Amino acid sequence: MAVKRKKRKKTSRKKTNNRKNLYTFLFVIFILFILYFLVHHRANMSVDYMAKARNLFKQDTKPQGSVEDAIQHSIKLLGVPSRHHDKKIKDDAIYFYVGINKTEMDLNYANMIITGQIELSGGETISGKETDKGTKQILEFMDPIFSQKYIVTLYFAKYSDKYKKETLLAIILDDFGYFKNELLDDFCNLDPNITFAILPGISYSKTVMQKAAEKGHETMIHMPMEPLNYPRNNPGENAIYVHMTEREIRKTVQGYIKQLPLCEGANNHMGSLVTADKDIMAVVLSELKKKDLYFIDSRTSQSSVAYSLAREMMIPTLENNLFLDTPSMSDETLRNKVNQLKNMKKKKSRIVIISHCSTRKHYNYLKKFLKEIEKLDFELVPVSRLFEKKIPEII
Repeated sequence: MAVKRKKRKKTSRKKTNNRKNLYTFLFVIFILFILYFLVHHRANMSVDYMAKARNLFKQDTKPQGSVEDAIQHSIKLLGVPSRHHDKKIKDDAIYFYVGINKTEMDLNYANMIITGQIELSGGETISGKETDKGTKQILEFMDPIFSQKYIVTLYFAKYSDKYKKETLLAIILDDFGYFKNELLDDFCNLDPNITFAILPGISYSKTVMQKAAEKGHETMIHMPMEPLNYPRNNPGENAIYVHMTEREIRKTVQGYIKQLPLCEGANNHMGSLVTADKDIMAVVLSELKKKDLYFIDSRTSQSSVAYSLAREMMIPTLENNLFLDTPSMSDETLRNKVNQLKNMKKKKSRIVIISHCSTRKHYNYLKKFLKEIEKLDFELVPVSRLFEKKIPEII
């Protein structure tokens, strides 16, 4: 009996050791799996991240004018708010300071976008260096046409929770296409986050599209449509009318898109009768959807179905919340509009307002408005930013 007990003890000890070895082996396999997953996932994220940059170049490969225009356009593409970029003119060079949100992108990605846009504009890269343990990059470029040197500093800025919650504001300027004079230059030199709505088929429609793009402005098609009080208010021969056939409507919208290929979306010019007609708007919106264009309902009528229909059709869409320059362009109107905007901010995270570019008075009025909202907690963005999804954080 004693011998048998001894054998059982040895057998039991052996089984215990085998179990321990098995658990150790499984634990090592588990750790190796976790390490592989983290490394592989990080590599995939980096590849995906750089793919985003390549895709951005595919979508935006047009020359951006001068090197300075290219830098401004890059800042817009990167979605850097005005509070996080600055420009200083010094004797040796023009300096740009661009603050990047670390949770949305890294400095190499921003470097790729800026360098690529500058090279598209004909600029030359002089040098680039990384400092402060990889938290800052200093890039030097030359504009050979003007013999002007540019130094761009990329750094990680503090994007506080306060600013993550702020309201995005898009300003659309309607009715471009009638002039190409000094007034157009002045509008183009405003904040590049302002979006230009261009009437198709007008004398200077294409000129405005090109000049706006050179200055970093997003553009959209200002589609003329029949109003309720036609013919007293005439949207023009090139407009969409309720008597038109489906084929005629499709051909007209396709013509708009062909004339203004750089436009990223559309809104309606007049159109209180057309936007209330669901069948007609379904045809119009289907053509926009084919080209992945967004639609903004100008809300020229309370009976409009355009916004709700665009949502049903899964088209990126919003509606105008405020006409800035009506009923007048007085100081009193300006104060009222600013107060309305403050009230909207309590309820909305994305706001669209529309003004017009028709006269010098409109320009001066808009400049006053821009000055007034500087002190408010808004981020001025192009319309397309209102639909944008954030880039995933890299681990």
